[in-house]
Amino acid sequence: MSSKHLDVLVVGAGVIGLSAAYHIKEANPNLSVLVIDRRSSPAQGDTAKSMAGVRDTFTSEVNRLLARSSIDFYKHVQAELGFNLNLELVGYLWLLTESEFREFESIKPMMEQERVRLRILEREDLARLLPDLTLDPSSQQSELVGLESIHKAIHGLDCGTIAPDLVAKYFENQYRKLGGEFQFGVEAKALRLVAKNSLDLPGEPFLWQDKRIAGVETNQGPILADTTVFAGGARTPMLFDPMGIDCYIKPKKRQVFQFRSNNLDRLLNSKGFNEQNTIPFTILPKGTCIKPVKGERGFWITASDDIGRAFSFEEEPIAEEAYFTMNIYPILSEYFPCFTNLRPTNSWAGLYDINSLDATPIIEKINSCILTTGMSGSGIMKADAVGRITAALLNDQDKAVLYGGQSISTSRLGLTNRNVGREQLVL
Repeated sequence: MSSKHLDVLVVGAGVIGLSAAYHIKEANPNLSVLVIDRRSSPAQGDTAKSMAGVRDTFTSEVNRLLARSSIDFYKHVQAELGFNLNLELVGYLWLLTESEFREFESIKPMMEQERVRLRILEREDLARLLPDLTLDPSSQQSELVGLESIHKAIHGLDCGTIAPDLVAKYFENQYRKLGGEFQFGVEAKALRLVAKNSLDLPGEPFLWQDKRIAGVETNQGPILADTTVFAGGARTPMLFDPMGIDCYIKPKKRQVFQFRSNNLDRLLNSKGFNEQNTIPFTILPKGTCIKPVKGERGFWITASDDIGRAFSFEEEPIAEEAYFTMNIYPILSEYFPCFTNLRPTNSWAGLYDINSLDATPIIEKINSCILTTGMSGSGIMKADAVGRITAALLNDQDKAVLYGGQSISTSRLGLTNRNVGREQLVL
């Protein structure tokens, strides 16, 4: 390891760390910036395992701003800069029971006021557009599971899917062009806490000494930096809890199951929703999510669970077949019988860095460290905005200018002067 003292050290080469590093280097070309990651190349952790949906349909005004500006930036990168991100605005489709629709109606006016484009689909619309959908599940299994009829659907129009590896590659390329550096196979083990005015005494820093975070201890020795940006996702509490810093981050496993079958072709190629002539990213009652992947002629399936699944960290999370069989399949096969008797062709799992406060990102300057975490499953779709805010915070700016020109207070996503509102639509 180089003993060079850095201006900025970024811990984590996922999409959030890459975006932060790029925007920091772009705003401060003369600073030495290094990104480290325990893996062998960028974006090989939870970024690579993402469902990679993008949407502006959030109940929190802050989340809508972060997502919308980032999605607009991705549109710019793909359409105007010519860097393909596989961004496809296929839409988001919420299939809602009557009670769920009443809850959605209460937040719909607020979304429309914020220019979120939505359309309501009636049952007859759904029957016409999705002949594979069972609107009124009535089997013995559906009664056992407690499935209700689909009352209506909400179609988010400015939503869709994107390739997380390509988003990460764009930020990586731009960062490298600016002279940014990487070191891989380097795992941050602890934050390096030192006394500001060291007396070279064993056991420093003591309670009575002023302290600062001066980089990290790694599996290859210490790395020293004036500012450390921690973008380690679900690993955040592993480094901050031992420092007595409550970051309100909980790791939670999310599992994805891939399906390919001729039985699914008609559903995959559903017309009338979008230019791609495919079913939108679809959310069923009880949290099951379906992502169309036309390039694979199939689907990715996941579920958003709440109470009943532990917050826990796994070094290399793997998908559990029983989780699909006992939790997802009974819902999926009842609403979409075309999945009956199909088994996953592949599966994988990653970790969300759940912000247990309000499911909205945390970007906070703590001592000489900037904590950039708590994406709660929506890091890809907010990565550009999060990177810009992190760079503005590093430069002690009161406001960050997001893509498109809208600004946001850099303290608004912090822990001290937080002002975001609780997000209700977490997937």
